[in-house]
Amino acid sequence: MASSIFLIFLTLLSITHKSAGTGGLSLELIRNDSPKSAFFRRRPSSQACPETAQSTITPDNSQFLVKLAVGTPPRDVFAILDTGSDLFWTQCLPCANCYPQTNPIFDPSRSESFRELPCPAALCHLQGSGAVCSGGGACGYSYGYGGGLTEGNLATETVAVSSRLGERVWPFQNVVFGCGHNNSGGFNQNEMGLIGFGRGPVSFISQIGPSIGGRKFSHCLMPFNTDPRISSSLQLGSGSEVRGPGVITIQLVPTPDPTFYALTLTGISVGKTFLPYSSSGPAAQGNVILDSGTPPTLLPEDFYSRFAAEVRRRIRWRPVGAGLCYRNVRRFAAPPVTLHFDGGVELPLSTVQTFIRNRDGSFCFAVAGISGTGGIIGNFMLANFLVGYDIDEMTVSFKKADCTKIG
Repeated sequence: MASSIFLIFLTLLSITHKSAGTGGLSLELIRNDSPKSAFFRRRPSSQACPETAQSTITPDNSQFLVKLAVGTPPRDVFAILDTGSDLFWTQCLPCANCYPQTNPIFDPSRSESFRELPCPAALCHLQGSGAVCSGGGACGYSYGYGGGLTEGNLATETVAVSSRLGERVWPFQNVVFGCGHNNSGGFNQNEMGLIGFGRGPVSFISQIGPSIGGRKFSHCLMPFNTDPRISSSLQLGSGSEVRGPGVITIQLVPTPDPTFYALTLTGISVGKTFLPYSSSGPAAQGNVILDSGTPPTLLPEDFYSRFAAEVRRRIRWRPVGAGLCYRNVRRFAAPPVTLHFDGGVELPLSTVQTFIRNRDGSFCFAVAGISGTGGIIGNFMLANFLVGYDIDEMTVSFKKADCTKIG
C-alpha cells in the first residue's frame, strides 16, 4: 500500500508546476469578517459569550481565509485555512445544493484551464482526497467535516496566490482540487470553500511544496477580536522555518491517516498543579492534533472537566452561566497554563491563548469538552505563536510573537 501511494505521489508532483524559481512565498491570511474581502458584507454583530458553553466557542468571525485566484481567466476564491484536512475545494456551478455565498460561485465552464479528472486515474485514488470513480467516468469525491459536507468531482486547475501587498503573483498549474456541487455545514457567506494544509499528498502545500523549497509552512494568527483590517501571515516553502531564541520544536507522531499533525499531550499545568491527560493511565501517542480550521481547543470530557475546574478555582470572579465567561472585569488575567508534551517539552500559554476577549469586553474560556479520547488544539490557542510545520522533517515549532506586527 505504501509503495502505491508513493507512486501516486510522484504522479502528483509531475503535474504541479510553478511559473519560476524555488523560493518561498509570503501571503496574508484574512479574517472571515475582514473588509479586505472584495465582496465583504458586514453581518449584525453577535455576542460570542452568551449563557451556554456551546455557543461561547462558536463566534462567526473566527476563521482565517486564504485569497486564491482560480481558473483562466482567474476568479477570486476565499478559502478557509485548514491544517486538519487535505483537500482544497470550492463551490462550483452547477449547484445541486450550495450554501449562500457573497462572491459569485466558481463556474468551471468559463475557465480555459479546468480539467475534470477521468476514471480510472491514479489521482482519483489518492489517499486523503475522499475520491472514488463514479458513474459516467467522473472522479467523484465526498469529504466530511464536523457538521459539514462537500461532494463533487475532482479536477485540475490553475491556482494563483499573491503576496501580501499584491505586487507579486505566483501561478501553479494542474493543481488537484474539489469542484463542490453539494456543500453544507457551518460555512458563512464569505467562506467559498476550504484549503487543506494537512500532511497528505493531495494537500495544497504537498502539491506545490517541491517548487517552492519544500513541504513546509508557517503561520502567525492574530488573537480573536483583533481589528479585522489587520491581516495574519502565512509563509510557504523556503524561508518559512521558525528559528531563533525561544523556539520550541516538537516531533510529530505518525498516524494511520497521513493528514494530521499529531502530538502527544501528556498533561496540562494550571499554576503548579499538573493535570494528566488521562486519569486512568499513560497518554496515548498522538492524542491531539493541530487544527487551524477549528477555533476552540477541544479536549476529552474527563480531562476538560478537570482542567476547567482548576482554572475556575484560580479565578476570583464569578463566571456567567454554565461556561467560563467573565464580564465587567478590568485587567482580566487567566492563571498560568502550560501544555506538557511527550519528551518533557513544555509550551507555556498566556491569557490570549486560553481566553477569548469579546466585543462587549467579556472573556470566555477558549476550551471545550468533547466525547472520545482524542483532542484538538484550535486556532484560538495558536494565536500569537509563530507556528512552523515541516512535513518532511515531521516537526512543528512554536515561537511567541505579536502576530499583529508580523507581515
